[in-house]
Amino acid sequence: MPTMSNSRRRKIQARQRKARNTNARLAKIEKKEQNAAKAG
Repeated sequence: MPTMSNSRRRKIQARQRKARNTNARLAKIEKKEQNAAKAG
């Protein structure tokens, strides 16, 4: 079984990283809104 090519692996990892970053950004915004609501 051939191993995965480097470019293919990097492409997949980049896609996963973008997904993680998006989730983290959304969570951060949500947290910010909750904190603002508590403070206000």
